[in-house]
Amino acid sequence: MKANLLFVALAIRYAALAATNWDIYGYGIVDTFRWSRPFPDDGTDPGGFLVNCRAEGTFHAMMYKLSDLLTEPPEGLSPWHDAIEDFLGRRSYMGSWDGVDHKGHDREIVVMEYAGVPGPARDWIENQQRDTSKTDDGKWMFAVFRKPENQTDKVTGTVKPALTREAADAHKASPISAKNKIVVFPAGAIYEILPLWVSKGSKCEPWVTSHTKPRRDLGNRDITFKIEAMAVTETEEGKHTRLMWEKMHRTIRRNERRMQRGERQKVRKELNEGRFKDEL
Repeated sequence: MKANLLFVALAIRYAALAATNWDIYGYGIVDTFRWSRPFPDDGTDPGGFLVNCRAEGTFHAMMYKLSDLLTEPPEGLSPWHDAIEDFLGRRSYMGSWDGVDHKGHDREIVVMEYAGVPGPARDWIENQQRDTSKTDDGKWMFAVFRKPENQTDKVTGTVKPALTREAADAHKASPISAKNKIVVFPAGAIYEILPLWVSKGSKCEPWVTSHTKPRRDLGNRDITFKIEAMAVTETEEGKHTRLMWEKMHRTIRRNERRMQRGERQKVRKELNEGRFKDEL
């Protein structure tokens, strides 16, 4: 059998709309979104593959629109307004779930308790912030902010990444704890580091298989999203089927090219015959 394949899956399944994210068709997706769901929409295992392991995790977050930035919490993000606006303004928007772009002030961002982000994902975010070899602000799309200390406190920028353990020991520093921080990001940014959310060091890597929508009509911004992972091996039957379809696809493409060549030759012949008649 073939070597193991990793399925990283952040597939969107609305409670009442099966697995289809209809916003894709209503709004379109950002040009930079390049991922696609590897799992069947009906929740079954991928056909032609043996599932070697599974992993999953469910996470709590809040979903806001950019139009909420000036509104007071919990319905808005006014303490972080300037900081979020500055952070997002210097980066290309990576889309919401499945890369959807609602455009303008309807663009969506996810807000999570930083303590609720798995350790491997936090490490990646902070390593990206520490890396000074690149000056491109777009290299990381997860903004980590401190929580305001009181109702009038305004947050003006991202938190400096936590020091490495060695550096912390040397400087006797005490960085802001994870429970006193939040992370803000477009949902589309999560696809870049999906394996870090549920892998837990295993070879079973992950797609977001479901997420809820906030009840904005009730002033609620809470959501949950679920990430599922599989490590799979192609079966002999699956390989046979895949090769059959690949062969059929190549045959169809060859026939299409042959027909296109025939059409072009026919057009050229008609043009040449027309010019010959004109000369007569």
